[in-house]
Amino acid sequence: MQKKVVLALLMAALLAGGVFAEGFSMSAGTGLFFDFNVHNGVLYNGKYDGTRIMTLGVHGFFDATYAEADISLAYGKLISESDKHDFDSRMMQLGLAFLGKYPFELGDFTLFPLLGFDYNVVLSHTVAGTRDPEPGKWNQLGLLAGAGADFDLTDVLYLRGEGLFHIRLPNTFWKNQASAAGGSATFGMGPRIKIGVGYRF
Repeated sequence: MQKKVVLALLMAALLAGGVFAEGFSMSAGTGLFFDFNVHNGVLYNGKYDGTRIMTLGVHGFFDATYAEADISLAYGKLISESDKHDFDSRMMQLGLAFLGKYPFELGDFTLFPLLGFDYNVVLSHTVAGTRDPEPGKWNQLGLLAGAGADFDLTDVLYLRGEGLFHIRLPNTFWKNQASAAGGSATFGMGPRIKIGVGYRF
């Protein structure tokens, strides 16, 4: 299932490049992003057991007027939201995202709403310095919605900022925890802020 999701994202990115290659503006760029997500966990007997996830990373993007494909590499930290956990949990993550967009040209300023999805692949996970042998159980599919803006710096260079609401669907780890505890796995939610510089071809 996880491999199929990653393959679908990559195919969507390639399709965007082919469909919008002629007659549309195309660009690419890079930048930084911050993601803060809460309530990734399990709800049972009226009690919540889970974590907050703080992520900081770098990303590269390809833009084809009505679509944006994004790949990122990030460092994440899990913070306990219950008395049951007290751990130092850290992750290295590869992120793949595809978003649809509709630009509104306002002179040197372009505003665009965004809607799409992402898939987070956990490359490595350590708890109190001990390596997790199964980091893949933390892989997570997410939904993204928000808006972005481009500010022209020159004819070909621009500054891009995006503010997104990120919903992380339950991963395998929390699904297994919910099954064992007789509860229900919850989804995470929170903001994702991105800033970068792009170059128009």
